[in-house]
Amino acid sequence: MSESDRSRILQAIIAETEPHPHILGLWEQGSAAFGRADDLSDIDLMLLVEDGHVEDGHAAVERALQRIAPIAQRHVLPQPTWHGHWQAFYRLQGTSPYLLVDLCVLQASTTNRFLEPEMHGRALVYFDKTGWVRQEPTDPAPVAERIRARLEADAAFLDLFAPFVRKEVLRGREVDALGFYNGLVIPRLVHCLRSRYAPWRHTFGLRYLSQDLPTDVYAEVRDLLFVGSAADLPDRTDRAMALFRRTLAELQSLDLIQLLEETR
Repeated sequence: MSESDRSRILQAIIAETEPHPHILGLWEQGSAAFGRADDLSDIDLMLLVEDGHVEDGHAAVERALQRIAPIAQRHVLPQPTWHGHWQAFYRLQGTSPYLLVDLCVLQASTTNRFLEPEMHGRALVYFDKTGWVRQEPTDPAPVAERIRARLEADAAFLDLFAPFVRKEVLRGREVDALGFYNGLVIPRLVHCLRSRYAPWRHTFGLRYLSQDLPTDVYAEVRDLLFVGSAADLPDRTDRAMALFRRTLAELQSLDLIQLLEETR
């Protein structure tokens, strides 16, 4: 899918949704909001509608898509979603498997707007009829408190359960060992590293990790992730725990609010 095809999809959606009386705004997030969109990027769209008009919103987008090509796949997330909004993914017939339209429909009364610039980038606003789409600096204090609470819980959890990786290797239950490593150890290490180097995106997991961590730290995490065999898991766990503890100690010596301010 070329850049011109991407533009054609966007222009078709804008043309269909902007005149609609119950649709209030449309903006793009994802890679485009960080200036990193390329030929492999999907289209992350946020559509604002009046309360009670969610169906009108996604129906308008679907009409626009069908004018370009038949909709080959449509996947609607089960309700309620974790974020509280209606969301679906579309792929048009004959297009690249990488080119999805990720549509999120927000009602005007929502307080969960996904507009924090520190986390979601600078939204590309295509129209905003009411001035609703406002991006203002985020208060760092609640974010700092959430980070502190999770780090405390993660440290206690790892002290209890990181040894289970070695235990399952000793038992010969290699899949169980890998499950503990990938499911328990790595996510907590990554959260700790994100809290240190990209605290606004501390919940983003492995997504964008190469862009959010220093090159040497990313290389170390990458090496920990690609495990050659079950026999490697105990050593990898020890290395992961050492990195977690070093990073946690460093975080405990820092002012988290100041760190958040410095990394906006």
